Amino acid sequence: MSVLVDDAMMAEAVRAAGLSMEGATDGPAALASPSYRALESRSVLTGGAFVKRMHPEMRDGFDLGAAMACATMAGEAGAGPRVIWSDAGMGAIAMEALGPGWITLRQDGLQRPEVVEGAMAAMRRLHAGPEIPSRFDPFAQIDRLIAAFGAEGVARPDDILWLRRVIGMAEGLAEGVVPAPCRNDGSASNLMAGPEGQVMLVDFDRAGMNDPLYDVGCLLAEVTDHERDMRAGYIAYAGAFDEAGFARARLWSHVDDMLHALWARLMAHRSERRSVEWIKYGEWRLLRLRIALSHPLYEEKIRLTGEAA
Repeated sequence: MSVLVDDAMMAEAVRAAGLSMEGATDGPAALASPSYRALESRSVLTGGAFVKRMHPEMRDGFDLGAAMACATMAGEAGAGPRVIWSDAGMGAIAMEALGPGWITLRQDGLQRPEVVEGAMAAMRRLHAGPEIPSRFDPFAQIDRLIAAFGAEGVARPDDILWLRRVIGMAEGLAEGVVPAPCRNDGSASNLMAGPEGQVMLVDFDRAGMNDPLYDVGCLLAEVTDHERDMRAGYIAYAGAFDEAGFARARLWSHVDDMLHALWARLMAHRSERRSVEWIKYGEWRLLRLRIALSHPLYEEKIRLTGEAA
């Protein structure tokens, strides 16, 4: 089997969904920088549906059963498009295509307060849903990636030991927190914006039960680099500002930076798609992580959340 979804594999998924390739148009092309988009899957639009299938080279580490369950639940809750069909074994899903006026978000769209409010409202609906059959543990994933670097002979960041030790100060963040179904992905391109500030969640590949503030923190980091400007987004989700909760959300965003930085560096070694700027994306996430972990407010956030006790 090809490591990338070829034409025959895409047609197979479309037929399995009860649709036809006649008149189908390609979905978005893979892009890592400046926007993280369509890296895991190939997609087409056909018959009023959006059908995507994950590339075989990307499937390691993803729980696609949880992803399909979360996408289905989000559709039922009005937080995402309605799921028409899915097959976790095939790594494929078909969702109702959104109509005219809906666009894939970029960071500039997240500068509109009504869009951030719409995204937070969609996440609240998702987080209120029933349990899904997977737990998302970002620290375990980070350690698995670090081990893979050694096993595959890939150069680690020079300061990997320091990064892991310092991010490890936040390792108990989820203790005592009631987990909720989460996407665990804050990329702007995994949101669709419609008329009047409506927002839909459209990517659930990393779905799993987690602290809901992981989702919030990841999205806030996508909106802006300035914490003062993140407060309005946090309030849109939580209803009021809470210093400890905000600190927890921000700490989760740093954890996610490390996870994605290591993942992108490893994919630069593994992927056949040499035109994708894996390293550029990973180095940007790594730069943001280093700045955050070196800042005195990092330890202040640890103290506020009680992790230093």
